[in-house]
Amino acid sequence: MMGIAFTMRALLLVLLLLPLKGPAAARTPSKGPPARYGIPRLARGQVWVSSVPVGLEVRVGEDPKGKALGRTPLVLSRRDAGSFVTVTIQKKDYGAKLPDQLDLADFTIAKTHSTDLKDERTGKREDVDRSVTYKVRLPEKQTVIALFQGKQLPLSDLARLYPPGSNFRFSDEIVRKSLEGRGVSPEFVRAGIPLLHRGGKIALPSKQGWLVVEATASGQVELLDENTESP
Repeated sequence: MMGIAFTMRALLLVLLLLPLKGPAAARTPSKGPPARYGIPRLARGQVWVSSVPVGLEVRVGEDPKGKALGRTPLVLSRRDAGSFVTVTIQKKDYGAKLPDQLDLADFTIAKTHSTDLKDERTGKREDVDRSVTYKVRLPEKQTVIALFQGKQLPLSDLARLYPPGSNFRFSDEIVRKSLEGRGVSPEFVRAGIPLLHRGGKIALPSKQGWLVVEATASGQVELLDENTESP
């Protein structure tokens, strides 16, 4: 197992929300009633934890072997969530080769982890999972969306990671203009906005570097730039 720390980056822009075949698709657990992927109404002190893809195991703290809290999406209290949460995806659920730890596009990740197993007979090591740790930023932010998007993942394969439906509502025009203003290509803007509606978070390349675009519980969409340091 290996952990790699990543620097948190600063918020650049806030956008007002309006009320309102390649590798196999990532697997979503089907037990119980259909999950609601949009952000629910949250009480003070609660945090909503989701992921792209959904249905992943969430554990408290920075250790992927910590206490299990459930699977995404889920709502946690401040006491249960603690200061950090770690979300894990198994290779069998990803539907393709897992992204390299250094290739993950979401620079808001605090730490990454991987697990491999050694075949005692052949001596070969098998990559079995990836975990990402995020800081819980209550009370100012009531959401954590774990994003398992590799920088090298082809645009045509990205959609398979996202849940179905239009789960996050916002002005496409406002988001489009903001992304274009940050130097995101029209191709990525056209592909990214529908996926943001579906999963609430996406990383997009721009002329200056990578952007993370994320819906929040406060009725906003955040644009974060990897080139701007946090205070």
